[in-house]
Amino acid sequence: MSDHLLYEVRGRVGIITLNRPDRLNALSDEMHAELPELWARIRDDHELGAVVVTGAGRGFCVGMDLKRVGERGGFRPHTSDKIAEIQKLTALQNDVWLPTIVAVNGVCAGGGLHFIADADVVIASDDASFVDPHVSVGQVSALEPISLAPRMGLGNALRFAVLGRAGRMDAREALRVSLVDEVVPPGELMPRALALAEAAAQASPAAVEATKRAVWAALELPLGEAAGLGAPGRPPQPPRRPRRTGRLQRQTRAQLAAGSP
Repeated sequence: MSDHLLYEVRGRVGIITLNRPDRLNALSDEMHAELPELWARIRDDHELGAVVVTGAGRGFCVGMDLKRVGERGGFRPHTSDKIAEIQKLTALQNDVWLPTIVAVNGVCAGGGLHFIADADVVIASDDASFVDPHVSVGQVSALEPISLAPRMGLGNALRFAVLGRAGRMDAREALRVSLVDEVVPPGELMPRALALAEAAAQASPAAVEATKRAVWAALELPLGEAAGLGAPGRPPQPPRRPRRTGRLQRQTRAQLAAGSP
């Protein structure tokens, strides 16, 4: 694994640190390649009970590294138009159902918002900020607002997307619209994230996974069918790729063709 990602285990909590502080943890090719490998390692570690994701330095993650894109002469072509085969950044995108706490330690933009969209709990330092800049640079914003809508509501997600850079939020505004769940001073960010992860790690892994699958399924299934996934005694369900199939794939093909920060 390159030094673009750091990973450590404390007790039953795995800690992933995006580690390109000089680039505000922009997503490099190495990170895109290594995150699925790291999530597979986490998925196979049955001693783990929860995961924390954070960034090194003064930023959490600003999405695609556009400097690298420019240096190589443009976006690389995608090998598939199926979003589930392309976006492999987060726990859910890699079929990992452990409790996932995201600790946002600075600016979070573009593709970095996927970590928030798929998190169970989002903690932000009070100097954090959030922005979806796609439309400001002539790109379609689809993946991020679609993924964020269940968390922050359709109206807030649309406002966030269509304003582009002008829609930047500070941590308190992000808390008001439920983009994040808690705001703490910078020095308390990781202690609070770890405390929550350690608490979540005490729960039954099977019960947590079944709970999360039922909740995510409720976004796609009729209420009664989704509720039935959590019924006592119901056998485990086959893996589902939440919010990564069907209509979303069709809606985002134009974005995939153009590339997305």
